[in-house]
Amino acid sequence: MSEELSLVDSNHSVSTQGRTQAAKPRGIQSILIGFHILDRLAESPTPLGLKHLAEASNMPASKLRFYLVSFLELGLVTQEAPSGRYSLGPTALRLGLAALEKFDIINLARSEMRQLADQLGFSVFLAVWGTHGPTIIDRVDGRNRTVLEIRVGTALPLQTSAMGRAYAAFLPKAVISPLLRTERRQGLVVDDFPMQGTAQGEEIRATRLSVSSGRLLAGFTAIASPVLDRAGTPVAMLSVVGQVGPLKDTHEDTPAHALLELTKRLSLQLGWSEKER
Repeated sequence: MSEELSLVDSNHSVSTQGRTQAAKPRGIQSILIGFHILDRLAESPTPLGLKHLAEASNMPASKLRFYLVSFLELGLVTQEAPSGRYSLGPTALRLGLAALEKFDIINLARSEMRQLADQLGFSVFLAVWGTHGPTIIDRVDGRNRTVLEIRVGTALPLQTSAMGRAYAAFLPKAVISPLLRTERRQGLVVDDFPMQGTAQGEEIRATRLSVSSGRLLAGFTAIASPVLDRAGTPVAMLSVVGQVGPLKDTHEDTPAHALLELTKRLSLQLGWSEKER
């Protein structure tokens, strides 16, 4: 009798354990450790020696060597001949490029725009850098009064639009200057234009937010934030636009915070790191 009970209890224990494992699948610890090593190499701006990589990975050098031997064989890591320092290898590059080819940031941003417009109640615009500056490629209107003057295909001015000012803060002067000269020849001159290296430009780069209130369209304010790639280059720009007053445009208010969180999520998926700001 006690033998049967013991068997039942044992089976019950195994069954319960199985359910627990099913609820939370166990991973392979060595893969997680290996990824941690590769991630340290990815974060480093220069190749790392064994000692520094061991310190960054928080593991003994003797243990780290085993992982590096396998990574070298797979091409995930390469080793410089003279110095012996390690960096990511051709296989890591190939995997990264394959992931980027399958990742369409524009379509992903579009899928998020409706949610943001519904959350805030204001129009959300998506732009990319074109021949004539920031060019609107999509818009989603919220429940509040919308901006009829900004349509898909509209090229926005650099100096007075939130998107243009954000692009100016992030793009090289060589890219911005020709369009800026054209605008100024046409009579549009703004003293506080946020080129790279200016106080206004550095503030936009630090906060990843640009605000333009009443500059482009009377009675409307806009908040823009860039989607950045690994190099910190804006691949797209998102903007929330609404009436001055109803749309709170300080950095601490909900619209700016929600927009910033969205562009941060998208940027992280492109390999951007907040540490590199």
